[in-house]
Amino acid sequence: MTFQELLSKPLICLDGGTGTMLQARGLRPDERTESWTIEHPEALIQIHQSYIDAGSDIVNANTFGVNKFRYHDSSDYSLSRLVEEAVSNARQAARQAAGDKETLISLDLGPSGQFMEPFGDLTYEEAFDNFRQLVIAGKKAGVDCISIETMFSCQEAQAALEACREYCGLPVLLSFSFQENGRLLTGETVTDAAKTAEDGGAAAVGFNCGFGPVQMMPLVKELLNITSLPVIAKPNAGLPKTVDGKTCYTMEPAEFADVMKEIADMGARLIGGCCGTTPEFIRRLRSLS
Repeated sequence: MTFQELLSKPLICLDGGTGTMLQARGLRPDERTESWTIEHPEALIQIHQSYIDAGSDIVNANTFGVNKFRYHDSSDYSLSRLVEEAVSNARQAARQAAGDKETLISLDLGPSGQFMEPFGDLTYEEAFDNFRQLVIAGKKAGVDCISIETMFSCQEAQAALEACREYCGLPVLLSFSFQENGRLLTGETVTDAAKTAEDGGAAAVGFNCGFGPVQMMPLVKELLNITSLPVIAKPNAGLPKTVDGKTCYTMEPAEFADVMKEIADMGARLIGGCCGTTPEFIRRLRSLS
């Protein structure tokens, strides 16, 4: 199945959180999520498989935090190996999942963690080179599409989109993380985000992280009014709370699904979960279609 074929479905289910699931399996605060790709592949395979069995049409390889600023020549693992192993884990999970369902594997590209000029020192060329390396590795590993997630800068999103266009040509799902004031951290609006996606050739555009579904709903409504692209909604399991010194998300799957039904009824085509969500959240979303 291709992404274009997947678009014939009335509702496309994405996956949910990875960090929460790994923490439940013993990930320590001082460990990097992406390193578990190589050190504990069985954990990632189980997580991917649980999302596929719950109904995810697309699952993200565990590459969100992989970039040349965190993993460089002196790191234990190279960018290419982290990407290759992450995609391999997701592919194995898809093969082991129940039934004969086809699932697309997506390269997950997160922000570099650096502020681009003029807000910081990162140049457009450096940002582009970072994404270029990841996209080349992802294409070599055989991903079906690319998810650019949690973008807080249209400029960095543009660099990622350009790298995707020039080095792989696969469908790209672009989602931004907005603040409570309805703007990105770098000040851009929903209109700016939509234009970045459309001009950059994205196959879908929307939002992930930052909010729960209730807070994300007005942003989705605004985006639906200004773009013809399929719209993504991938919120957290509510707003975070601190319990015994730990960040927790306390929204229950049923409540999450109730709000996400409203978002889907508004017209969002690709729905999933971010921080704090689990396969049970995705199972509830699958029942909406």
